[in-house]
Formats: sequence, C-alpha cells, structure tokens
Amino acid sequence: MWEACWSHYQTDYFHLFICISIMAVYGDDIVQQNLGTDDMLLHFNSLAMHMSGSIVLKKARSLLYKFRLLQRIPCCLHDISVLAGPGNWDSHHVPQIYCICTTDQEKERCPFSGLCM
Repeated sequence: MWEACWSHYQTDYFHLFICISIMAVYGDDIVQQNLGTDDMLLHFNSLAMHMSGSIVLKKARSLLYKFRLLQRIPCCLHDISVLAGPGNWDSHHVPQIYCICTTDQEKERCPFSGLCM
C-alpha cells in the first residue's frame, strides 16, 4: 500500500482513496462500538500489519473509478481531478464543478461561486 500511495495512480491524491477504502473495509467495528477519536486511531494502528493490501487497493481503485464517472463534483473536490499529472485524466471528460460554499466569505474566495447546485 505504501508504494501505491506514492505511485500517484491516475491522480496525485490516490492516497486519499486508499484511506477511504481502509475505512470502508475495516470501519464497521468503529461504528458498531461507537469508538471515540483516540480509540479509532488505536484501532486503525492495530490493523496496520493485518490488513489485506489487495482488498484495500481493489476498493481504492473502485472508489477512484466511481469518482471519475461522476458528472458533477462539488468545488471542494475540484483539485482531486485537476492536479493530476499529464495524461492521467485525458481519457475521461472533465466533470462539471458546482459551488457548495455556504458563507459569504467562502463564496467570495471560491472561483465556482456562480455555479450553485
């Protein structure tokens, strides 16, 4: 998984998809036990050498694939698709971006503030 984090598989942010896949695959215990923040960290640290790398990576690739199929994404996720290296997103259309900013201050800074939901 370490190598996959730094491989920038189809995006510079593949490590985020790996993190989400770990939570998706191994997170049920946290919900069932209603663990606090410190206990969550302890839980995931204890799994470090016991996770199935192939399952986590398959899930991460699946999540990335589903993300790339989205027609529209919120402005807060814009950089995930734009900052990928050259050629990584060339074979896929660029999703439409819409603003989800709620405060006036956020809307002033957001380049997509005119593109509301």
